[in-house]
Amino acid sequence: MWRKAVAMFCEFIRSFMTTFSGFLKSFVQKKGLLWIFVLGVSGWSTVTILVLLKNRYETDSTTIGVSTAYSRWINTFPSIAVCLTKTRVTTEFQYELQKYLGQNLSYTIAKTIYEYAFINPNNLNEKVASCKSPCDVDITKLRREFFPTNCTEFFEKVYFRDELMPDCEEIFKFHETEMGYCFLANNLLDYKTIEDMPLRYSSLDKNRNLRLIFRQALIYAYELYVNSPEDLPFFNALSYGISNEPQIHAFNVEEIHNQEGVIDEPVSQRKCKFPSESSVEGFPYSFSTCMSVIRSQFEMELCNCTLFNPKDRNESIYCGIAATQCLERANLASKVKEYVGKNMVCLPSCVEQQISLVGSIMDTKNVYKNGEHVVEVQIASPPTARYHRSVTQTKLDLIVGIGSVVGLFFGASLLNLLEIISYFIRTVKTMIFG
Repeated sequence: MWRKAVAMFCEFIRSFMTTFSGFLKSFVQKKGLLWIFVLGVSGWSTVTILVLLKNRYETDSTTIGVSTAYSRWINTFPSIAVCLTKTRVTTEFQYELQKYLGQNLSYTIAKTIYEYAFINPNNLNEKVASCKSPCDVDITKLRREFFPTNCTEFFEKVYFRDELMPDCEEIFKFHETEMGYCFLANNLLDYKTIEDMPLRYSSLDKNRNLRLIFRQALIYAYELYVNSPEDLPFFNALSYGISNEPQIHAFNVEEIHNQEGVIDEPVSQRKCKFPSESSVEGFPYSFSTCMSVIRSQFEMELCNCTLFNPKDRNESIYCGIAATQCLERANLASKVKEYVGKNMVCLPSCVEQQISLVGSIMDTKNVYKNGEHVVEVQIASPPTARYHRSVTQTKLDLIVGIGSVVGLFFGASLLNLLEIISYFIRTVKTMIFG
């Protein structure tokens, strides 16, 4: 039985080889078909390579590397923001408020207005909405009346790298932000480039710290934010309270620098935006600004007012005290974070510093006056690594690659093409002259 099966298999192989040999002989003899086949395969291969080149350009045009030549680096201190926040209602505030409004106020009314004056996305209390007149004051005018807009009013001293700064206004600039009245240092909101910023240090500097000594305030406290230079304080940012106990916060910072051509690459490739690519006039692009804009849009849609709108600084759209209840019940923080997470609408900045907290301790080495609030921000260790975003595939590289592939195709096919032309000439010659 098995001998018969082997014989049938051998017969099949002989038959197949005979048929294939005949087909191959016929195909080779008809050179036109042969060269058309060769050109077709060559063309298909060329198109495939071109598609691969295009896909690589569209999906892998940038890369991030690491540099460790840190001894010559000039590093940028993080942006430091000091924002005014509520503490407790004092009789002095109640008295000044009565003078401002021109009427006697109970402690409860004064406290309600005080709560409203410090309203921000993280400090909402719907109970204040139950108070109508005289609580429904113009919050923008109230803040201008009671809150400082110059750092000299609350800074006692400012030290950078253990050197006394003669004028705090050269360091801290006043801005209204989502978190209220804030004073920003080393922020791109005030400088065209990072190189223009005043707080910079080298890897060889022994002292890499910023020490802030505050005057004691009666109606407000201080909140500290440590951000990348393009970022602003916003509702989802980490903050540090400033108390009458001296504190030291130590951080490690890693910077990212970009090759000149990176900004010319599509945003979809680099997965980040440069500060100059902002849609809000006067505000550099940052993740925090993007989040604030989206939050403001949600506030306008749900409550027809906003606590802070970078795009529109019109005071008429600011939420009055009656809208506090709407803002509180809307649960905006969760909605904004969920929306941004699902839709990936807020990309990181291309120059965003990687800031990590090493630790916080009480300052027991220095002695300060009673009533002074002291906080120090330190760079725990100088950066020993720096990220570099560079371009791996430019448009010129794509053009050169396409030219090389096309040149290879035509170079390899030219002889084939001449052979086909020669074949047709011989055929015509044979038909005419025999």
